[in-house]
Amino acid sequence: MSAPRAGRGARAIAALSAALLGGLLAAAPATAAGEVRPGAYCPLPQAGVEPACLDPARAEYDDFFAALEAGDVDDAESLQVEADVAGGGASVNAYLALSSLSYGYYRLAQQAASAPAADPATIARLERWNALLARAYATSADDRSYREAVHAAASDLHRRARVRVGCVDAEGQPAECDSTEAVLRGFDAADREVGIRGALRRLLARFLGTEDS
Repeated sequence: MSAPRAGRGARAIAALSAALLGGLLAAAPATAAGEVRPGAYCPLPQAGVEPACLDPARAEYDDFFAALEAGDVDDAESLQVEADVAGGGASVNAYLALSSLSYGYYRLAQQAASAPAADPATIARLERWNALLARAYATSADDRSYREAVHAAASDLHRRARVRVGCVDAEGQPAECDSTEAVLRGFDAADREVGIRGALRRLLARFLGTEDS
């Protein structure tokens, strides 16, 4: 190929690449000004300031957030949030619900930690939400993105929402744990179990000669 023709080819490729990049950027969901992508977990706030990325969640679950502000969340106000978290990636609002539940857990844990004696109803709700997070993780093995978001939320809460709740210890006995300590331990156990099952399946496939080449 001659130099002029090679130059024209390079310019054409550069122009095409720029056009494709421009299209991708135009199609990408906006994240400026506090907007949040539908498929993203909104981390807990720093220094008690509600993050702007919670705005879409607040708009979707306004009754839930209003109850949080009033310091009195009941089953009716948390029902839809819990259902959408349990629904996983199949739910249109799964990530908004997960962000809402995490923030709600954080706020209730703050209230429980600051009170002279923790409200049994609040502790029971946090324990129920722990079970919900564990269930959401266990049932989303085929949805890596949502699984990672659930893990991020539980880790966030373990770092930021330190409150004593009832749980089961590593030996399966009733115990007290800090926030989502037992939940994260359950995640690790589930991941190990999946890894072992996968290794056994691969070993069996090799033994039977059915492993993909």
